[in-house]
Amino acid sequence: MAILSPPDSPFSPPSSLYTFIYHPLTSFVTFIHYLALYLRGAPYIAPKNKIPIRVVCLSDSHSKVPRYAIPGGDLLIHAGDLTNTGSLASIQQTIDWLKTLQKPWHGSADGFRHIVVIAGNHDSYFDERSRSAHDTRYSKRQLDWGRIHYLQHSSITLPFPDGRSLKVYGAPQIPKVGGKEHAFQYPRGQDAWTDTVPDDVDVLITHNPPKWHLDLAANGGLGDEFELAEAWRVKPTLHVFGHVHSGHGKEAVWWDEGQKTYEDFLASAYQKPAGTVASHRLPLTELFDIPLWVLAVKSMVADMRGILWTRLWGGARHGGYMVNGALTYQTTEKLLNKPQVVML
Repeated sequence: MAILSPPDSPFSPPSSLYTFIYHPLTSFVTFIHYLALYLRGAPYIAPKNKIPIRVVCLSDSHSKVPRYAIPGGDLLIHAGDLTNTGSLASIQQTIDWLKTLQKPWHGSADGFRHIVVIAGNHDSYFDERSRSAHDTRYSKRQLDWGRIHYLQHSSITLPFPDGRSLKVYGAPQIPKVGGKEHAFQYPRGQDAWTDTVPDDVDVLITHNPPKWHLDLAANGGLGDEFELAEAWRVKPTLHVFGHVHSGHGKEAVWWDEGQKTYEDFLASAYQKPAGTVASHRLPLTELFDIPLWVLAVKSMVADMRGILWTRLWGGARHGGYMVNGALTYQTTEKLLNKPQVVML
């Protein structure tokens, strides 16, 4: 039965029943962790007497325009894979669509004050190593960005009302996923992240997820461990990415012991030996794994401490959000996922 089999693709989510049978302890600890996140409340609260900044996050539109309306806000972020073919012409088509969302837009209250874009692995034109022969021949042609900001290993500080500002940094590099037509690839396991992000960044935009966050952890985690370590170093208030369509969503992060011990638990539970396709455990054997139980208890205790720190002891909220904004639904070609909205 397919429901009891591992997914056909690492980018497809396993069934809930399959995950529970092969990882019953992990399923329980994950439920406790997300319950703790809910009970702790918002990990970040906008400054008092200031207008919140509404950030709309999307990614992986793959040359398509959503049939639904994009909700308006102050900042729109597109975290890469604007196209499928990666050609200059197809990228320009997506840029032209995004430009229609910029304020002012025919006097409408919809639209955005700022739009920031990075490239994804399908956006070949931006990487000379993956650029097509046609686009290489006409490389002097320029994209018309309008007032959209394109970031490639670079940052920009954007102004907002009430004298507020956000420093935004964008980086497109991604562990190898295919042939030379894919942009900004590096060998998986290579450190392409350490000390690459500014210390004072508020919003980090990458195409690839950090390890264990909205990256199909049950499939071994398609994110990058060095990217996660770099996120821990700079602790952005918002980290936006895509690439793993099935990881679409938003989660709170607290940059504390609760998050760290949960990540360590997932690494022990889900990390697969090289070359392993299916689960590296037999059904229910997690229940007899004493070292994993020890990590599970540590994770749940740390989460309970976090709840006490926030709700009873009035501890400061030094967290933020991670967002997978992929609009494409799982491994289909349909834009069924909705943009994610975050208030900063």
